[in-house]
Amino acid sequence: MPKNLLKVSGLTKYFPVKQGLFSKVSSQVQAVNNISFEIKSGETLGLVGESGCGKSTTGRLILRLLEPTAGKVFFEGQEIYSLSSGKFRSFRRNMQIIFQDPYASLNPRMKVEDIVGEGMLIHKLAANKKERRELVVKLLEKVGLKREHLNRYPHEFSGGQRQRIGIARALAVRPKFIVADEPISALDVSIQAQVLNLLMDLQDEFGLTYLFITHDLSVVEHISDRVAVMHLGQIVELAASESLYANPLHPYTQCLLSAIPVPDPDNQPQRIILSGEVPSPANPPTGCRFHTRCPKVMDICRRDEPAFREVGNDHFAACHLL
Repeated sequence: MPKNLLKVSGLTKYFPVKQGLFSKVSSQVQAVNNISFEIKSGETLGLVGESGCGKSTTGRLILRLLEPTAGKVFFEGQEIYSLSSGKFRSFRRNMQIIFQDPYASLNPRMKVEDIVGEGMLIHKLAANKKERRELVVKLLEKVGLKREHLNRYPHEFSGGQRQRIGIARALAVRPKFIVADEPISALDVSIQAQVLNLLMDLQDEFGLTYLFITHDLSVVEHISDRVAVMHLGQIVELAASESLYANPLHPYTQCLLSAIPVPDPDNQPQRIILSGEVPSPANPPTGCRFHTRCPKVMDICRRDEPAFREVGNDHFAACHLL
């Protein structure tokens, strides 16, 4: 069995809400609340949920782009928050990110050669400028671009091409782990499948490990080995992709899967419609955070928070029904 590359333990992030003339902290937004999971070397873990549930914050915490309120992240056994900024600077090349918006994530004043080669320069991965240029060209060709694109600026490319530049930039420092933060949501539907297949091909070629963040469950099924379902800052279900889609256990997961359209209308599962508004992460409900919208709610759901536990063969869920 592959060893664990990444381990997240009790990860928590609260953002203060300030009000008034003196910016007094009035409350806290519980963006991520005590989540734990592991990612094995070479696999793709899909992280799915509604907008605002804490998916992107989780990815940024793992990369230490944000500092946590509590919890730990271990990468190859090394606890990353204990590293000084100087030591983490060299350690960072192991962990990279592909951003959601290809238009905002590239510096408009830099040429493609400089965008992709910047990480090589910082981490001294090339002996000289000529060698660095050839490495950049090879990366561009890997992602479907050409040498002639070296001296162009981001505004000269389409959205799909810009995202390919972002992928090349992430690969430039030879990482082991990549957070793909909704990398196809801003692209045309006709381009999405191409970028997904590119990511899967690159994973096989370079032995990459992905945390793939998205709100699209059909995409997750295509690319992920395991899937974690997130709701209001907490992971409510985690299982192998086949197991989760064949037998969703948490009512929230069942609701999400019921909304996926299928090619044959006669086989479309009955849609589960949720009532009420999504609770605010600044004032989450007591007990189970899903109980205000859950069609199977019980009295205990309103009082006690369910434990996140194994309910099957590597199938984890947090629900009082299980």
